Formats: sequence, C-alpha cells, structure tokens
Amino acid sequence: DNPAGLAASGSERSKSSTRSLPRAASSCADMPTIVDVGHVRQLDLAIEVPQRELQAVCSHEHWAEIYERLVRLIEEHRSTLIFVNTRRLAERISHQLAERLGEEAVASHHGSLAHRLRHETEQGLKQGTLKVVVATASLELGIDIGHIDLVCQIGTPRSIATLLQRVGRAGHSLGVVPKGRLFALSRAEGSECRAMVRAVYADRLARA
Repeated sequence: DNPAGLAASGSERSKSSTRSLPRAASSCADMPTIVDVGHVRQLDLAIEVPQRELQAVCSHEHWAEIYERLVRLIEEHRSTLIFVNTRRLAERISHQLAERLGEEAVASHHGSLAHRLRHETEQGLKQGTLKVVVATASLELGIDIGHIDLVCQIGTPRSIATLLQRVGRAGHSLGVVPKGRLFALSRAEGSECRAMVRAVYADRLARA
C-alpha cells in the first residue's frame, strides 16, 4: 500500500530488464544471419523493326517484313511461342504463318477456342509436332507446353511484368537463357519497347 514501495518495485523491474539485455544480445549474436540477395535471371532480349521506317500505324509493307522475319526466326528454332494482345491478331498471324510454313506447323491459342482445341495445341507444342503457336495471355503461365526456344511479342505488352512473364516461358531447361524478341508495330511502340528493354536490363519492374 506504500507508494514508495510501488516505486521501489518499478525500479527493481527496470534493473532486472537492464541486466537481461546482455543475455538477449548474446543470444542474438549466436544466431545465423540471413541475407536476401534476390535472384536476377539472365535474359536475351532484342527489338525487331522492319527495314522500312515505322510510321504512326503498321502498313501492309511493314507486316510483310514482319511475317518474313518471323518465318526466319521460327525456322532457326525448334519451338516458338508468339504472343499477341488480341484474339483477332492471333488468328490473323497464325493464318499468315500457316500459308508460309504449312498448316500442320502452326496453331493459335486463345480463350475463344474450345477447350479441346486448346488442349490439342498445347500437346502439339509440347510434343514438337507444332513449330509455332500464336497465343494471347492464355499461355502466359500455368500450362505445361514443354520446352520453348524462342518467345516473340508482337506489339508492346504495355507492362514490364507482362513482358518478363511471357519471355520467361522460353528456356526452362537448366542453364538455358530465355530468349525473347519484341516486334514494334509503330514509331511510338518502338520507343516504348526500347524503354522496356532498357528497364529490364536496369533491373527495374513496373509498379502498375
């Protein structure tokens, strides 16, 4: 009941806490230190532009050059995955490539297709019966499609995170560097693609 007694009790608790600090510090000193250095995956990224100077929109002549360049890249690799931003463009590009490479070598993959057709395309790419698949975000992740040698992005992906996710579909074997090629479709997209590649190599991620 003595207020002084309470004060003394508080003082004793303070001294007790002070005496325990060295033991706590000693205990922490004995514990291992964990340092998170992160993980930066190597990438082989490059931008593809037609020989004709890009304009505000992609002309028929520009598209012809793009298709021919795609054919050369596809023929240089065992398997190629081409990402586009719309289902309409997926069908258009797959049709153009089928005319140049043969219908048995090309397929499209997007959400409007029946599940059976999408599954057949995934298996064809995985088993190597398809040389190239043109896809929307439907093949960005979560589906086993086997080893992919090259990823092409037609048009800007609008996001560094999306670009990394898509290019990351290539080179899943141990020690293989993912390889991606960005095809700019206009002058503005050319600038945006260059900025994205610089940001990736500078190890910055979009916050959007």
